[in-house]
Amino acid sequence: MHDTRKPDTKKMTHNEEKFLNFSDAANLIGYRSYTKITEFVNSGILTSYSIPLSTRKRVKKTELVDLVFRSSLKNF
Repeated sequence: MHDTRKPDTKKMTHNEEKFLNFSDAANLIGYRSYTKITEFVNSGILTSYSIPLSTRKRVKKTELVDLVFRSSLKNF
């Protein structure tokens, strides 16, 4: 018999990466507009990614968090 249950796609494993659109990424780090994320991508500070079934570019949440963490360490 075949397993006909659909996989639960809402649960993420540790190996799966979370991608954010530019607006969500900006909101996460305290900006009201996605413009700053666009600037980060255009200047090479962040990398943008294409995901299947979407025309919008995304950024990796882990890379964004790492950027914020590194910039906060410079202030010490």
